[in-house]
Amino acid sequence: MKKLALIYVNYGPYHLARLKTTARLGKEQGVEVVGLELASKEAIRDWRREKSPGIELLTVFPDRVAEEIPPLELARGTWAALERLNPQAIALGLNRETFPATAAALAWKRQRRRVAIIMMVSKYDDYPRHPMKEWVKKRLMGLYDAALVSGHKAKEYAAMLGMPPERIFLGCDVVDNDHFARGAAQARDHVVSLRDRYGLPENYFLYVGRFDEKKNVSGLLQAYHHYVIRSPADPWSLVLCGSGPLETRLRREVQDLNLSGVVFAGFRQVEELPIFYGLAQAFIMPSSHSEQWGLVVNEAMASGLPVLVSKACGCARDLVQEGVNGFTFDPYDVEGLARLILMMSSGEVDLGAMGEASRQIIANWTPEVFAENLFKAIEAAIA
Repeated sequence: MKKLALIYVNYGPYHLARLKTTARLGKEQGVEVVGLELASKEAIRDWRREKSPGIELLTVFPDRVAEEIPPLELARGTWAALERLNPQAIALGLNRETFPATAAALAWKRQRRRVAIIMMVSKYDDYPRHPMKEWVKKRLMGLYDAALVSGHKAKEYAAMLGMPPERIFLGCDVVDNDHFARGAAQARDHVVSLRDRYGLPENYFLYVGRFDEKKNVSGLLQAYHHYVIRSPADPWSLVLCGSGPLETRLRREVQDLNLSGVVFAGFRQVEELPIFYGLAQAFIMPSSHSEQWGLVVNEAMASGLPVLVSKACGCARDLVQEGVNGFTFDPYDVEGLARLILMMSSGEVDLGAMGEASRQIIANWTPEVFAENLFKAIEAAIA
């Protein structure tokens, strides 16, 4: 293999970290690694991307929003880009909204007799599954030669769809751990000045993510309300980092519940996020059943935080060890989450030890693991 194309809808901070590491490892093996994105923007994300020297990243549709590109144009553009690059292997991290690009890439792979790896984060219980759609997915899975998946739930689903277990590898969903660990440590060295600059409370739980239905932020607010009522001392605050279609409704809920300890910190780019993690006491991810993984949990753990993670998150099984680095909970059990929040702030658990355990656990989920297992998947596919 001389060239590998790593294909995503749009390259954000997560994808760039994976591309850089894969390119470095590929260079050691004599493989050119090229990043290929369908468009420079996605409708639901507003990533700010800085130039990254030393990597090759091509955009099929510059200055376009991926979801707004007509299907036929998307398919033709993907095919033409692959013709220009002519890689021996392609790794696809695309989604349902860009299916025409997936179909074009798989058709190109078949015609040119190349190798295709699916980078898969879906798990079986994301959404209600329709038998006919699952049959179609099984047919599509047969066009891939191996899989790099997010975690064990995704591995089980890939096997259900027909991918042989020996050709399924873990490590698809990782972040730049060093960035968050380093930034959080620096933030802890400047606590007072950073609290003043960002208007952050002395003690707080942190949520990072979009304000949409699947993130279940409303459920988190209800649990936090119960916690405030029960707290025997001054309750910790709740900082919400993010934006989205439900923001107005959530602000109204905060007012209706008279939650003075809730802080809306707005959407933050990856450069600022380590500050919010570094000054927090614990992280909460309350998502509903449709949360395929939850990369912000990786970020929080790399920053050395204890975590409370919904059992519906794909990452819960792989990243959370009960009572060691945090706890999992039923996202629809408001009382249960409130009890966990109260326990975390009451001094009953050693938050420092839990944070250190998070660092140790997430050390096994890095861009290096992503790159190594992607090359293993390619080797298995070729074999």
